[in-house]
Amino acid sequence: MSKQVRVLVVGSARESAGGVSEVIRTMSHMSVWERFGCRWLGTQIQRNYLWKLWYAIKANVTALCILWRFGIVHFHTVPDRNGLLIQLPILLMALAGRKRIIMHVHMGNQLRNHTRNRLFKWCLRQADLIVLLAPKWKRMFEELYADIPTPVTVVYNAVETVPEVMPQEKQPVIMMAAYLNDNKAPDILLKAWQKVEKKYPQWSLEILGNGEVERFRKMAEEMGFAGRVNFKGYVVGKEKEQLFRRASVYCMCSYEEGFPMVVLEAWMYGMALITTPVGGLPDVLEEGRNALTFPFGDVDALAKRLERLIMDEDLRKQMAGFSRRFAVQYFSTEEISRCWERIYSEV
Repeated sequence: MSKQVRVLVVGSARESAGGVSEVIRTMSHMSVWERFGCRWLGTQIQRNYLWKLWYAIKANVTALCILWRFGIVHFHTVPDRNGLLIQLPILLMALAGRKRIIMHVHMGNQLRNHTRNRLFKWCLRQADLIVLLAPKWKRMFEELYADIPTPVTVVYNAVETVPEVMPQEKQPVIMMAAYLNDNKAPDILLKAWQKVEKKYPQWSLEILGNGEVERFRKMAEEMGFAGRVNFKGYVVGKEKEQLFRRASVYCMCSYEEGFPMVVLEAWMYGMALITTPVGGLPDVLEEGRNALTFPFGDVDALAKRLERLIMDEDLRKQMAGFSRRFAVQYFSTEEISRCWERIYSEV
């Protein structure tokens, strides 16, 4: 296919850390975006019902007017019924216009729950290529969705390279950044923190993100250490950069993920990572080098990992340095841009 082909990138405008919109924002800074004349078309937004309806109608009308300019339509999607229905008219337009179609599925172990989702599977069959977030999900997909003939490939999420963080910038801060709910499990982090925080009064915990903030803030108050747990809310831009640069340890307690971008950001900002073996991460984790892992929901194990990193400054620094190099080598925008350029040229 000609290198001059243009790509219409269709996806959500959800305002959540590490969400689809963050993936698209990062992609828009890659060289592939300009080379293939990419344009983003948002289909969903986090607002009230009328705003969502207006946004969806606007997206479909816009697609009707501009789709003829593009040779490839790249859908960022999940098997959510409402999201699929909103994107369906654009998919039908793309099929009618004989466009090349990429279905980029932002989901991991949740794929197990959608093997009987007929709308999702129909959409996958219409595509020329399915993109998944990690080799683990490709293996699972080929087993559970054996009736889908569409070719499947893997492209990791990308993270933008930032100036290297110097050790003297780091402070005794443990961080979590997420849309706060039961799946992200901030309660597990709070319970583990309760077990160690009195021993290390110089350390504090910062929790970023929106969602059920008041629920978990109240939990911290009831545990008696609200003053040493700071709920920062949803932050972006310079404020987010400053918070990431100063944090020493990043903790992820999630039960389900695809391939979490926030872990890549933590690595890029030189944080030592503690995480569950969630999503596609086991494909790239190296225990003791770029992560310490703990079993899902295991408060005691997490408390031990936290205490180990708090006590061992050398280990924190070694993990931070290795993780930064690892992120640059495998997940930089330059590396992932080359993957997309190849896909767009060959699809």
